[in-house]
Amino acid sequence: MGPRRTGWVATALFLLAGCGGSDSFDPNDLLSECIGDWEATALVPTSPVTSSASADLIALGSTFNLNVQPSGTYTAVLIFQGLASTEIGTLSLSGGNTVVLDRTFPTASKEISTYIFKGSDRLILDGNTEFDFNFDEAPDEALAHFELVRRQDWPRSLVSRETRIANRRSCFT
Repeated sequence: MGPRRTGWVATALFLLAGCGGSDSFDPNDLLSECIGDWEATALVPTSPVTSSASADLIALGSTFNLNVQPSGTYTAVLIFQGLASTEIGTLSLSGGNTVVLDRTFPTASKEISTYIFKGSDRLILDGNTEFDFNFDEAPDEALAHFELVRRQDWPRSLVSRETRIANRRSCFT
């Protein structure tokens, strides 16, 4: 049972992208609520054909970790069946609860998905990906559900309190 590794990483990252982005390495105030280290507590691919075809990869021993820098640059690492897959790119907001992931490594792509914050340290992500449900080594279309918790919060001094409050209102309402 194997996902297309870049698809999993891309799904989680473009989902988290909803809080802003930047083409530079300067801090982006829109990311104040998103920056830091995140760890998946659930990563569930589900077949769009039958909802009974799903598995929680974290419960099966996989790990998924995401680091979002103040500039919007991210690094994500998925470890599935003992193999690591890394992805790097930039996150950006595309209205409401829609996020855009501009992946630059390992291949360039642009992905779009949705997110919901449950408090300041829990994030629910949902979007499209691929997963090999029938073990034929060909990826099948899948819906991905991620639950992430913040492992380490970045210093809040990177952005002002007023900016964080304004961004929370615009980003999460």
